[in-house]
Amino acid sequence: MDRRRSTQLIDALYGMDLRAPDWTPFLHLVASAFRSHVVTVQIHDRAHPHGQLTMAVGLSPRLLALHASLCCDHPWFERGASRLLLEGIVDDRGLMPESELRATRYYAEFMQEAGIGHGMAMLMHAQGREDLALLTVNRDWETGHYNEPEIELARSLLPHLCNAYALQQRLGWLHHESRNFYAALDQLTDGVLLLNARGQLKYGNATAQQMEADRLFSRRTDGRLCLNWPADEQLLQRTLPQLCASQASRPFVLPMHGHDGTLAGTIKFCPAGMVAGTQWSEFDIRVIAFVKSVAPGNAVSLRSGLQDQWGFTTAEAQLAQWMMQGMSLAQAAERGGVTINTMRTHLRSLFDKTQTRRQAELVRLLLRLSHT
Repeated sequence: MDRRRSTQLIDALYGMDLRAPDWTPFLHLVASAFRSHVVTVQIHDRAHPHGQLTMAVGLSPRLLALHASLCCDHPWFERGASRLLLEGIVDDRGLMPESELRATRYYAEFMQEAGIGHGMAMLMHAQGREDLALLTVNRDWETGHYNEPEIELARSLLPHLCNAYALQQRLGWLHHESRNFYAALDQLTDGVLLLNARGQLKYGNATAQQMEADRLFSRRTDGRLCLNWPADEQLLQRTLPQLCASQASRPFVLPMHGHDGTLAGTIKFCPAGMVAGTQWSEFDIRVIAFVKSVAPGNAVSLRSGLQDQWGFTTAEAQLAQWMMQGMSLAQAAERGGVTINTMRTHLRSLFDKTQTRRQAELVRLLLRLSHT
């Protein structure tokens, strides 16, 4: 066996992007290694029991189209299927007399025009006779049957073919599931962002794209997420690296304010590294963020909602809203025209009614559970 040929074929096989592979360069290498002029990938399933060519080199478009109507008259697979399932590799030696083959319609209308006299099949995937995938290597009568070094080369290649095909099927399934997932995200009315380990925006659903266009948030020149209000941005830059780095991090809710300091929405960050990698085939994604906007002019309805939901007084609801917007207690006192001690009294009442103990805990609870 030619070890150099074997290494070249295996390197080319694993060098393909198996998520969306282009088999053509590899098939051309196979053709060269086996002195073949027609190499195909053929699928046998319930819909195509006699085989469907999914990829091929060396066949004209007309012959490719013709194969679908002639494959039911293909006698080779019926004779060689049992050996193929048992051995993994079968060539045409001894399968049927040449005179019998030349008398078939399949030979007369397909093989003869393609210049095919001899063939060899390698079984890449099998789950019974009704679910097979083959690599077939074909050449003319003059080149003759495959010799022992060529059969040995095929044996060395076969396990790698099986691995690569299985990986392609798995990654192809993940890619299909990923497309379905993103299509579902586009149906959501809330914005959804996917961020990588550097905090860069890698994906935004249709709602999130509109929110970005409306300047609810933005992105830096390096692609990282950026918030409008300085206090929000500082908290984001402190917190996001921890979320991106750890799979065990808890979800984190952050208020988003406009340039004038009014509450514009909330954004909830959830670690998603393992799920993104195993379920969506997005191994670079670390965080999924859910963005919810607050309609302009909803300040009064927000205060009313806080009063109805938590039993706050009007003054307490106003303080709660200001804190949700990122104000400190001193800023809220100045904004409300009262003393800091008055605001502390309201804050203690908010703690009692929400059963919280710290201001940060209170704000997180309000952002998570209030009707915003």
